[in-house]
Amino acid sequence: AQSCGKNPYCAKRGVDPQIKELGYDFSDLLFQTETGEIAPRVWDVFLYDILQKNDPNAAQQFCIACQTNDEGTKQQYAGEYFPYTLDSLKQHVYGIMSDCENLTMKAQSYDINLHPRVPVIVAHNQLVSQTF
Repeated sequence: AQSCGKNPYCAKRGVDPQIKELGYDFSDLLFQTETGEIAPRVWDVFLYDILQKNDPNAAQQFCIACQTNDEGTKQQYAGEYFPYTLDSLKQHVYGIMSDCENLTMKAQSYDINLHPRVPVIVAHNQLVSQTF
């Protein structure tokens, strides 16, 4: 798959262990800049986080399904918990968008001569905001 048009998805604070437990890598956690589509593995991470908090047995089964590429079991859990996963993911995206806006305003107050990467940071934050 081409990486053009995809960016690493900002990892949700606090789910680094879940990413590793599922056997995923940060490079798996992408979103499409053209459509805003979020990679299936991002959904898996958020669902796994919800399951761990609410049903440890289901979390274990889901984790095994992710590690063994058992799409049927993954889809069963995804369907059952879709509204909760969607809500959690939306909250995360809205939080990222808010962070981008705040950080862009802060970055624009910096002296570019002292902080030459400011335009790159601002461009990245604008890309994220425009995507979602």
